[in-house]
Amino acid sequence: MIALWNFLRGPARIALGSVPRPIWYILSAILALLLLWNWHDRRVAVAYAGGARAQADVDRARFEAATNAAVTAQRDLAATLATRQTRISKGTDDALLVRNADLARDYDDLRLRWAAHRTAQDRAGQTGATAVPAATSRVDDSACPALGWVSFDIAAAAAEAADTAIAKDDAWIAWARAQAAAWPVR
Repeated sequence: MIALWNFLRGPARIALGSVPRPIWYILSAILALLLLWNWHDRRVAVAYAGGARAQADVDRARFEAATNAAVTAQRDLAATLATRQTRISKGTDDALLVRNADLARDYDDLRLRWAAHRTAQDRAGQTGATAVPAATSRVDDSACPALGWVSFDIAAAAAEAADTAIAKDDAWIAWARAQAAAWPVR
């Protein structure tokens, strides 16, 4: 450090002293411009960083708001669709119960008519046409299997079970169609 000081006091002073004053003015102006430029660049960098932070904050707030809105919309849609699905399922179940009750009533009526027919044949001794080919004067369900037929009670029970199963399948088909119609297609 002392050597540098001595150099600037001695030989360097002579060399620096020989530089004309306008050159010193130009060098000083250039140095001042460089310092001003550096100061300006730092101010621009600070302003740019502040703007970037502010923009990031605004973007983050917008994304959070959009995310919250999407979550709320999704929750509302799910609730609406669940309500709609429940209503459709309840309606389908109620319709199936009504259909099954109608079937049970119809088959009960058929069984009562068949019992009344048997009773009437037993009392009157009528010879009439029945569901069993080559039947005797009265209906004899024990002869049905021997002739390749089933008894009325078995046939009625099987028909009721088949109709109930068909009604159940129809209810499932109606439920699936109603669900497909209720769900939005995107």
